Amino acid sequence: MGLLERLVPQRKAAKVIEGLHLMENHPGANESTPRPDMMPLPNERDPQCPKNVLVVVTGSEQDRELITLACTIAKMKKSQVYTVFGIEVPRTLPVDAEMPKESDQGNAALDAAVAVAGQLNFPIEPEIIQSRALGQSFVDESDVHECSLIILGLPYRFGRTGQLCLDETAQFVLKNAPHRVWMVRGEPSERPERSERVQ
Repeated sequence: MGLLERLVPQRKAAKVIEGLHLMENHPGANESTPRPDMMPLPNERDPQCPKNVLVVVTGSEQDRELITLACTIAKMKKSQVYTVFGIEVPRTLPVDAEMPKESDQGNAALDAAVAVAGQLNFPIEPEIIQSRALGQSFVDESDVHECSLIILGLPYRFGRTGQLCLDETAQFVLKNAPHRVWMVRGEPSERPERSERVQ
């Protein structure tokens, strides 16, 4: 067994379907925590105040940056990191339908996230969230895990008006999360050569 495997024990990601935690031994599995419409900004000096971090991964190259950022913040705050991969279920299927291709993608993304956290010597809790509306589910999970910050990655994509494109999930989280939301924009897929930029 390698050093990294000892630092980061292999664990199965918890599965959450529309807010229902299916793994009984997972934190919050049997808890029902109502989400108030409004919450004050966290007072970090209050030990009872939520301070954990929820980070959303998608399997992209940007995940490494997001996990590193989340773990760095959590180390300073002496808090936990919950890492989630979202599967949005189409209306043509039951919300708890088996989606093996998407689940495999989620497990691969979460395994990679756990490995990155292991290199930082920081354990994280991985989850696969399966729901109709991922934005709502991410906000709900951040509440269940007493998080004061959600970290999301955004692809480098702009609309015709020149504004950064936000999908429905990102827009919902921005509008409805009762605490801080950090969105990290990715880099362009292709960069012009330095000589071209100078000219």
